Amino acid sequence: MKKPEQCTGIQDIRDAVNEYDRQIIALLGERTKYVHEAVRFKKSESDIRAPGHIPALLQQRRKWAEEHGVDADFVEYLYRILTEHSFNVQVKLWKNANRAQ
Repeated sequence: MKKPEQCTGIQDIRDAVNEYDRQIIALLGERTKYVHEAVRFKKSESDIRAPGHIPALLQQRRKWAEEHGVDADFVEYLYRILTEHSFNVQVKLWKNANRAQ
């Protein structure tokens, strides 16, 4: 993959962005496996949300964004969506697991 400054046309840019998007999605898939496994360590449905954890998580992601030259507000927005989705997945998994018991 070419570096940004080596691109000679829009197709080079699209190819690179597509490759990074593929990598991001693959990483989200790996992250999702951990989200699923985390349910094993939750004693109750209320343990899943852990509201005190979110401000620190978002602050850390904002810091990482700034370190990489990415808009911190955008990264916080993405992680709010990502964590909400993760919570919803965990609640569903937790309820299913506890119905079977």
